[in-house]
Amino acid sequence: MKKKIKKEQADRPPPSRFKKNLKHLERGQEAVEAQKRQIEAERKYRSAATRREEFASSDSDGEEETENIGTLEDLAETFNQGGNKVISDDSESEEESSDLEEENSEDDVTDDENSYESLAADPPLVERKVMPFGTLGNVHVELPKCGKTMTETKSILQKETYAKPGEYPTLPVEESIDWSALHVKEKIARNIPAEIDPMQREMFAIMNNYQDLFYARRNLENAEKLRFVYCLHALNHVIKAVTKIQHHNLKLAASSQSASKKWKGKKKKTTEVAPAPTVEYRDQGFVRPKVLIIVPFRESALQIVNLLKQLFAGDDPKAVTNYKRFAEEYGGGDTLQFPQINRKPEDYEQTFAGNIDDNFRIGIAFNRSSMKLYTRYYSSDLILASPLGLRMTIGAKGEEHRDYDFLSSIELLIIDQAEICLAQNWDHVLHVMEHLHHQPQSAEHTEFSRVREWFLNGWSKFYRQTILLSAMELPEFRWLFNKQFKNYRGKIRSINLVPTGSIKHVVVKVPQSFQRIETTTLESQSNARFAHFVNVILPQARSVTMARCLIYVPSYFDFVRLRNYFKKEEISFTQICEYTTDAKIARARDMFYHGSKHFLLYSERSHFYRRHRIKGMRHLVMYGPPVFPHFYPEMVNLMANEYQNGKDGVDPSTMTVTVLYTMFDSYYLSEILGTQRASSIIQAPRSVYRFTTDHK
Repeated sequence: MKKKIKKEQADRPPPSRFKKNLKHLERGQEAVEAQKRQIEAERKYRSAATRREEFASSDSDGEEETENIGTLEDLAETFNQGGNKVISDDSESEEESSDLEEENSEDDVTDDENSYESLAADPPLVERKVMPFGTLGNVHVELPKCGKTMTETKSILQKETYAKPGEYPTLPVEESIDWSALHVKEKIARNIPAEIDPMQREMFAIMNNYQDLFYARRNLENAEKLRFVYCLHALNHVIKAVTKIQHHNLKLAASSQSASKKWKGKKKKTTEVAPAPTVEYRDQGFVRPKVLIIVPFRESALQIVNLLKQLFAGDDPKAVTNYKRFAEEYGGGDTLQFPQINRKPEDYEQTFAGNIDDNFRIGIAFNRSSMKLYTRYYSSDLILASPLGLRMTIGAKGEEHRDYDFLSSIELLIIDQAEICLAQNWDHVLHVMEHLHHQPQSAEHTEFSRVREWFLNGWSKFYRQTILLSAMELPEFRWLFNKQFKNYRGKIRSINLVPTGSIKHVVVKVPQSFQRIETTTLESQSNARFAHFVNVILPQARSVTMARCLIYVPSYFDFVRLRNYFKKEEISFTQICEYTTDAKIARARDMFYHGSKHFLLYSERSHFYRRHRIKGMRHLVMYGPPVFPHFYPEMVNLMANEYQNGKDGVDPSTMTVTVLYTMFDSYYLSEILGTQRASSIIQAPRSVYRFTTDHK
């Protein structure tokens, strides 16, 4: 009989990958159903115990019944008799548990329905507080209103600890830092430089508390400091997780070997099946990648990898694999050649220094002794990529080959230089955010026996820490903070109050008029702005006295709309946008300078990527406030005499600047005029305000 069965099994074709994946999914569903049954049994036992206590307190005869039924522990032993013992990470050594205590509460299982409801509500139920935080100034803290956080009895005599709710951040007061007290691995701590300024200590205190962070004061001076802090935090998170998994692998191997020896010691004629391992650990997600860092250029990725290499390997170059190939592909000098005469602004040269390719993605894997670059997504612990690189990997809806399962278990998301990602294409970032924490379509890379509870429950987005760093606060970033930052430990954002704004850098004495467009809804502001421009601004600008008028358009969609209207009305104009070739740009600038064209349509993205000095401009109309506040003084200062055509005979005193805005442009106006002044002109009854250089 046995020979016949073996022969039939040998004749069967090998199972396909589809059948294997289907089998894995079935096992995962069985595990989830078993957990649900276990939870229901727990509730039944808890309610029974509660009823017995109430009955015993009211009637003395109930004591005999209680003794006959047995205690809750006896019932749990009876219920779980013959089952595997699940050992939580709380039973490990005190040293390891202290190292991992602050790691996103990875060893805790949140089963609190009240906490889940407060986080999943729209808007979430939170407690808000504004508090000073050292050099970071005032910060706005939001903590979810959580329910019970006490330890309760779970089945199999296990103590289930509900995830600790977030707390208000504590300002570090000591100048010297004890990295071991902050649960930073010793391998990393010995490579940290001795000099850490107060801003870095405060930022790390927030990040190490595993709370979401939106910091809108990134600039050229603190960019390197911020990059060092989040690289330190990301590397420490990965090393702690990898160390824990490797430690558990050794324990599982030892347990399996011990169980196998016991089984082999029994009689050969026994019909029992080899026992499963007696321990079980929930220490992983669906897939391996844990950290995702999004930056706009390869140069930024090069600096991040160099920092990770320094913190992980120190002076040991052999600990990093494939670094030579990485340095060749991501280094190689400047992509752009900056002019030495009539140099570009300093921020432009620093932003576009090095390799500015925006299509890249690279996986990095870590273990206790080595750091390997160019690993596959599903073999990587950290993924470093640009928004465009991720968008091309994820694909669009309807495409045949798509892959975004590697984003299903991200525990730490970092977006640096968000304002540059916005200038590139913010839709790519939103596309990535939409594909985080989806259930994997394939179970090929999933070990369900090690998957954490909150991944199986679909709560992984509440355990993700998100860090967003930008140079300014914009509506797109605030929307991301309000809608996509769902960390159960809370979230923090810096309060960016601007005292004067970028208008203080205007040196040309020219009247600057700000005209408010009345609109009631965000959806109607685009049509209201266009109608105001066509009916009010354009008839005045078409007069002969308004020759050489530059129309600055922040949005490309508005740029296309105005361009089509100008062509339809046969208005004398030329155009420069981000897609205009160099030859057409030179021709457009020449025609505008010599007055052969009345208008010049100029897009903000073109100015961002090229920083042209448009000469001959006599009148400036901004279709909306610039997204980048320092562009406002740059454009106004181009009306100085040194950039004018001296042969046109136009009186300099007739030059004008007009800015159109709505009540929804408060963030942009705050960066240009200052927070208080922007609030005043938005709420005041008058719709037109004029500023001059003397009163700016």
